[in-house]
Amino acid sequence: MLTNTSGIHNLTGYQAQLNISNTAKPSSHATGSPVSNRKNINDTVNISNKARDLQQVYQREKTAVEQNHTNATQQLEREYLQEKSRLEKEFSRKKQDLEINIYA
Repeated sequence: MLTNTSGIHNLTGYQAQLNISNTAKPSSHATGSPVSNRKNINDTVNISNKARDLQQVYQREKTAVEQNHTNATQQLEREYLQEKSRLEKEFSRKKQDLEINIYA
């Protein structure tokens, strides 16, 4: 992309990308050195550990959300059944009162 973008000192997107790519290259001294390879392995292990930790956090939060949802659902079902029972009793009582008034 060769359009100007503000805030990058009038560099085009392509030029900015080239500059970033050039600074990201490893130096010629570290290429293939055991210290560099060990650092890369350690970085990979650290990233893997962080990914595993994030996965565990995600699973805990997902489980907590699912448990909260289940608890809320059960609470609503209990409230519904209590209200239904109360209304049925009230209906039966009013129906009985009407039947008594009809026969009186």
